[in-house]
Amino acid sequence: MSDAYKGLFVLELAQGVAAPYCGMLLAQHGADVLKIEPMGGDWSRGLGRREGDFSAEAIALNRGKRSLALDLKSAAGREAAQRLARRADVLVENYRPGVTGRLGLDRASVASVNPSVIYATVTGFGETGPYRDRPATDTVMQGFTGFMAINRDREGVPQRVGILAIDMATGLYLSQAVGAALYRRAVTGEGAHVTTSLLECAMALQESRLVAQVRDGAAVAPVGAPVGTFRTADGYLSLNARRDAHFAALCRVLDGPPWAGDPRFAGESARLSHAAELNALVAPLIEARPTRHWQDVLTEADILNAPVNTYDDLFDDPQVRSVEAIGWQELPGLGRLPATRLPALPPPSARPLERATPPRVGEGGRASLLAAGFAPSEVDALFASGAAAAGD
Repeated sequence: MSDAYKGLFVLELAQGVAAPYCGMLLAQHGADVLKIEPMGGDWSRGLGRREGDFSAEAIALNRGKRSLALDLKSAAGREAAQRLARRADVLVENYRPGVTGRLGLDRASVASVNPSVIYATVTGFGETGPYRDRPATDTVMQGFTGFMAINRDREGVPQRVGILAIDMATGLYLSQAVGAALYRRAVTGEGAHVTTSLLECAMALQESRLVAQVRDGAAVAPVGAPVGTFRTADGYLSLNARRDAHFAALCRVLDGPPWAGDPRFAGESARLSHAAELNALVAPLIEARPTRHWQDVLTEADILNAPVNTYDDLFDDPQVRSVEAIGWQELPGLGRLPATRLPALPPPSARPLERATPPRVGEGGRASLLAAGFAPSEVDALFASGAAAAGD
């Protein structure tokens, strides 16, 4: 299954997170992905701490790709990108609306010479509407789309989720749509224009909460009680004893608290109506014992629970190690780094090194041009002109 896209050439004209994450997923399924980036590199190489050509995000987002640093403001750089687009099976781009048209790399221009191309576009707010030209990032979209509003702290202050959740979800949705378009092309021979935006994907991700808001204004209401994060004597515990059988078992584990038979808590609907009161009663009892105690007794009672782990906890967790949800790989020049197991793909320990390794800026670009049919003299001229930068 890891070679499902073997033989496909993907041209990635993208920076940041969402579209490059899509490109990385295609690469992990065997596609030959060439990343076109500015001469100084994709700006995601500077997300967080940058060391050389890499940040943590740049490593994770660009595994298995090759890179070609091109100056698309130059005629030679644009012509090289256009020639590459003519032979691409898939082109992924995330420029602001109108930019690819000025570069001669828009869907109409590419499809006129490459009608079977799957052309995948990601924008921030969409290609139409009053906000189409506004810049958008994951942080912007977490605020704009209600993602922060439904993630509040104990004081009710909206909180940003600490991963690039909307960006990553957009990359996932886009890779799924590209796969569907490739299947349709295999059946009909027709290309397609796949379009989405951070805005649309954020809405898709939150559909059930949107429905809850319209039905009863309860987008941020609890789904049951006692449910939530509870402080323990030495950390935190995630607990879900929403269902009647689980609540009864919890009351037994807690040594039959006096509110066990309280009519306010007699049934799932009643507990939901009094969720804040019930959680407040449970909290001091949970805080009296360490996390490990609650893990043991709650698991024995078949009550849903989990410790609130840190990443360091997960690196050493026996279940995580067993399924290799986080594996480790030694990458040239980068050292030993964690690598996650992607769904339906082999574990990191079985991943070929070339699929695990991200490129430096421009690394692999010369070879990609030659493979695309550029003559050696043309490649030399492109680099000599300053329209491309060598990284290998």
